[in-house]
Amino acid sequence: MPYRLGAIGVGGNSAGHLRRFLSMPEVDVVGLADPSDTSIANARSNVEGLDEVPVYADWRDLLAATDLELALVSTPHTLHYEHVIGALDAGLHVLCEKPLAHSPELAQEIADHAKALGRYVVVGFQRRFSPGYTYMRDRLRSSDMGDITHVQASQWQAWIGAARGKWRSTLALGGGGQLSDSGSHLMDMLLWTTGLRIVEVDARMRTYDLEVEVDGAAVLLFENGAIGTLSIIGTGHTFGERLAVVAGGGAIRADWASGGVEVIYEDDLEAKVTREVEGLSGGSNPDDHFLAVVSGAAANESSPEDSVHLLEVLAAIRQSSVSGQREVVRRT
Repeated sequence: MPYRLGAIGVGGNSAGHLRRFLSMPEVDVVGLADPSDTSIANARSNVEGLDEVPVYADWRDLLAATDLELALVSTPHTLHYEHVIGALDAGLHVLCEKPLAHSPELAQEIADHAKALGRYVVVGFQRRFSPGYTYMRDRLRSSDMGDITHVQASQWQAWIGAARGKWRSTLALGGGGQLSDSGSHLMDMLLWTTGLRIVEVDARMRTYDLEVEVDGAAVLLFENGAIGTLSIIGTGHTFGERLAVVAGGGAIRADWASGGVEVIYEDDLEAKVTREVEGLSGGSNPDDHFLAVVSGAAANESSPEDSVHLLEVLAAIRQSSVSGQREVVRRT
């Protein structure tokens, strides 16, 4: 029998998820919950196959009226905790859009609650299933790369124009700005590919006319003594994202926008040779992975536990930008 899935939140970000789930013979989408009639109408207009799916203005009514096994949570960031906990309490496995929560404490509560109930929560960090970033992670974990010494991460996009006047630009619903939004993808990749933890940050941010951060820059100190920089630019004019890591045995950098990965090894340095990794193909997405995790075909590669340290780092960056000095990343 197909898994029965309900969607909590059907704004623009849910469309890709819903299309993929509707294409899976193993899944039936049996309910949509959103308080906005406009969002429901847009979802039905933009995603083929939703016309006959029952809708609910209140997500609690969806859980009460529909016999579900799976939930997709794609709502404003500060609502994730309530929706994920509610779905877990209803006995469901949950795919939640990033960030999992707007504080590390709430993310830890979700992780603990899911474990206690024996349910899976998968966080929608789609870059974890990108061939380029997956290759980068595998290379950095290999013995010939040696110890990581420096990390450089940067992302730029026209975030401010798209966010102004929307929920993403508010603390009440966004919980933060560009750093929590697209920037959390880059921070996740920085942590996931290197396998390192960050222990100190020194950061500055600009909000312009918004109440949340738009541009930000931080110097990072890692637990192994490596240093790094993070640059999040919400006033960019096009989209770009790059992550570069230098280690004792060479260097590797990935460009998310182009999907490419370049590698420099120690033997190539004198010849100044940069090799682009060819043949990268395949990859997956959080929706396919969620189904594989629930069915027992795969281990959870985007667990709620991983989000706790990410949110600890974001909290320290924000604190540093307020204090104007270096801040310790506090463990939850």
